[in-house]
Amino acid sequence: MIEYLRSTRYNPAMKQQSKLQPGMWIRVEKPDEDELNTLTSKFGLDAEIVRDALDPHEVPRVEVEDENLYFITRLPDIDDDFNDFTTPMMFVLSRAQLFTVSRGSLGRLWQPFITKSTAPTTQQTKLFLTMMEAIVGQYQHRMDAINRQMRAATSDITNLRPKDITIFVEYERKLNDYLDALIPTNVALEKFLSGRLLRLYEDDRDLVEDLSIDAEQLIIRCKSMLRTITNVRDAYRALMDTRLNETIRLLTVITLSLTIPTMIAGLYGMNVDLPGDESAHYMFWVIAAISLFSAVGVSYYFLKKRR
Repeated sequence: MIEYLRSTRYNPAMKQQSKLQPGMWIRVEKPDEDELNTLTSKFGLDAEIVRDALDPHEVPRVEVEDENLYFITRLPDIDDDFNDFTTPMMFVLSRAQLFTVSRGSLGRLWQPFITKSTAPTTQQTKLFLTMMEAIVGQYQHRMDAINRQMRAATSDITNLRPKDITIFVEYERKLNDYLDALIPTNVALEKFLSGRLLRLYEDDRDLVEDLSIDAEQLIIRCKSMLRTITNVRDAYRALMDTRLNETIRLLTVITLSLTIPTMIAGLYGMNVDLPGDESAHYMFWVIAAISLFSAVGVSYYFLKKRR
């Protein structure tokens, strides 16, 4: 899909256009071969970089080729056929247009942006930075949701279940994927501050600095949440080890308690003369009482000693 969108300072509402004009946002999603050829032949985009942007495992980076600036980043939690929690997207800032190229549909990101944004498409740098703000906002929203779920699950660590640990492992994979996307994205944003890749006015420079600070805070927050998950997993493992030790200790006490009655019963079951009037009917109860008191006494001793 290739879609032309345009807005101006005096008419900020973005509207779809049928004809190509300068100062447009060209939105490209799930491009087929014909559309890829259009991007390279008609608009002069670098074919190799465009195909790199469609690689599901592409790392964020920034490049300049033939006066076009290519900025590849990654978006969080977009439907994808691959087992990743982020997906790549590329911005291309050319002389006349701003391109966004993605391998998947980004309607959940761009529809609210198109409705609410007041950045004109004729101001490419401002539009690009405003789009990056929307992407950073997506990361913040996802991480807020993970943080709330983690707090709810860890309110009482003694009630954690194996299912909860499985969920935490999934959060860990997701946060690591976010971290792998945010760190190189932040590095690429910091390159803009030099002014060599992109001409920045004072307001634009402030936007880039704010984006870099937000990205840095997200990175710190990601690492903090990963440490929390590691601590929770270690605490759960220690708790399970303690419970296992208690169970083994209890079973050991029970086994030891039953050993003495078993030994007495074995001795009196031997076909030899033993102390006591074997013909008396009360001897059974005597032996049973001795065995019972022995078992209770041993159990009481070891259970009390355990505390």
